[in-house]
Amino acid sequence: MKMRITHISDTHNKHNQLNGKLPGGDILIHSGDITSIGRKSEVERFIKWFNGIDNYTHKIFIAGNHDLTFDREVLYRDKAAYFDVHANWTDEVAEGKPDWLKDILDIELNPNVYYLENNFIEVDQIKIWGSPISPTFGYGWAFNKDRGSEINEVWNNIPNDTDIVITHSPIYGYCDKASNTNQNVGCEQLYHRLQEVKPHLHFAGHIHEAYGWGTIPYKDEWGDIYTFNGCSCNLRYEVFNEPITFDYNFTTRQLEFIHEEQK
Repeated sequence: MKMRITHISDTHNKHNQLNGKLPGGDILIHSGDITSIGRKSEVERFIKWFNGIDNYTHKIFIAGNHDLTFDREVLYRDKAAYFDVHANWTDEVAEGKPDWLKDILDIELNPNVYYLENNFIEVDQIKIWGSPISPTFGYGWAFNKDRGSEINEVWNNIPNDTDIVITHSPIYGYCDKASNTNQNVGCEQLYHRLQEVKPHLHFAGHIHEAYGWGTIPYKDEWGDIYTFNGCSCNLRYEVFNEPITFDYNFTTRQLEFIHEEQK
């Protein structure tokens, strides 16, 4: 089976600047940080835009550490007041640790738009698992888990037969070098879990300056895993990087970029 896939990430409210740059295909993937701080108005603007993209069969997104109110713990902790969702905030919603998309928003996802939060979907017989989790970074960010056993509990939920993994965090050592420290800041535990699962493709973002792609080599019959950092914004939160688009054959594991400069 062959699919055309486009990957973007970390658009931070500047998604409209990608208009005209999305060539269309089978799947459009966004690896989180759709907003600056996750206000209801920000999320609804993104979803209206994402819903309106009509040249992809399926569209999938996850949240990132900036999308604060997707994280129910953050939303509950801060009583929703700062994030302009208080008009939809009721005692019942608060007590239930709300479902952001169903209980808070005034806009719904189109039938071909999917939000993943530590779960999976199957589209055209391809299993896709997504998570907004990333290693703890500073204080107060969304979906942060400490490195080690805490974050490993999340990655252990990736089904062994997953074809595509979408995370906000990159894996350790691949498209994850922070320029301020010149250190790799991706997740070691995610790297080890992908070695076990052996998906075809992995999509991430989070580290703006580490945009690009690489391959995780194997010494068995599976060949390589392709991993991508699709950050649209650079360190100055300017839309700088092009969407990554390629054709991928899930039978032969062959990948072909449609833009020469991305090879």
